[in-house]
Amino acid sequence: MVVDRSQRPCLICGRTFHGRTFLCRDCADRYRGRPVPIQVRQRFYEQIDRIYPNWSNTYREYNPPRALLRFIETLPRSSRLLEIGAGGGFTSVTLLNMGFAKLVGSDLTHTTLATMRERLGKVDLVAADAESLPFGDDSFDVLLSSDVAEHLPDLDHHLGEVARVLTRGGCYLIKTPNRLLAAPYYRARGLYDSYFWHPSLSSPGEIRSLLRRHGFDACFLPVPRMTDAQLRKIPIKRLRGVAARIPLSLAPEWLNPHLEIVATLREKG
Repeated sequence: MVVDRSQRPCLICGRTFHGRTFLCRDCADRYRGRPVPIQVRQRFYEQIDRIYPNWSNTYREYNPPRALLRFIETLPRSSRLLEIGAGGGFTSVTLLNMGFAKLVGSDLTHTTLATMRERLGKVDLVAADAESLPFGDDSFDVLLSSDVAEHLPDLDHHLGEVARVLTRGGCYLIKTPNRLLAAPYYRARGLYDSYFWHPSLSSPGEIRSLLRRHGFDACFLPVPRMTDAQLRKIPIKRLRGVAARIPLSLAPEWLNPHLEIVATLREKG
């Protein structure tokens, strides 16, 4: 997310203000502690694509799920695979190049879907809210979401939907920030609207417990290194090169800036 302080428009009301956040104080306070309508969320993320194209995951790849992609390489190429919140389709391109022909991509916003259509050609693309998946029971063998779970207002409901559309023994592959590091960072940077765009941050223990509740066994993969998006959040630029070389795979889960999880469905709820 954007962290450079500048003069900018609020992505909801359009009023200009100076800061690092996406929302002005009034709009941030308006939705704090109450459900944000899906139409407001959709407009918010479309505005990010329009106003901050150089920061948007729709137009550039900043956060590849490297550990999950290594796991995916071991899966049968006949797997029915759904990428939820596929953004600009960068990961889907990688999956196609790996040989996964039964691939479906979904996203909430018109901007991402338009970009995916240009990038992915004939891949089936579906406009969908991740909390209400428009697919039948047992439709997929593998689901993937990379930097999506934290954006969902009701992660519990989302996981119920994932369990419904997955086959027994299927896998849900998740990449998401680690709340134990992300939340203090947002507070330190004065990002008072972080609750709006990351309402469902989770610690390793929290997401493991939530997955278990929906019938999943969770395996946390070693995270190789920081992503480009994480590196450029480091305020002192000369430290970014040092941070890029840190082997995160040696760190415990709670010290990783993000989590990459293979969640296997052991039973139907």
